Amino acid sequence: MKLLTVLMLIALPLSCFAGSGCTLLEEALNDTLSDDVSIERYLRNYHEFLLDEDDERAVTKLKQCFLQQDSETVDNVHVMLQTVYQSIWCSDS
Repeated sequence: MKLLTVLMLIALPLSCFAGSGCTLLEEALNDTLSDDVSIERYLRNYHEFLLDEDDERAVTKLKQCFLQQDSETVDNVHVMLQTVYQSIWCSDS
């Protein structure tokens, strides 16, 4: 499950939106990783992007996965995201 989650998070910023000014995506990633954001609040914040109950279940599982991780794992994901944002694939040039 950890690998799947990390791969999903890697795929998002590789399009270079997160590191180049897509505030919504950056907020979604931060909310996903934050243990201060409950599942209920997470679902409310992103309800407009959930098309059906299957989407809601998938997002609930994703958020629950990060709520169960230790702080070292979450910190490592933050480091990975910053590395991607600062990579040559997301440069401004």
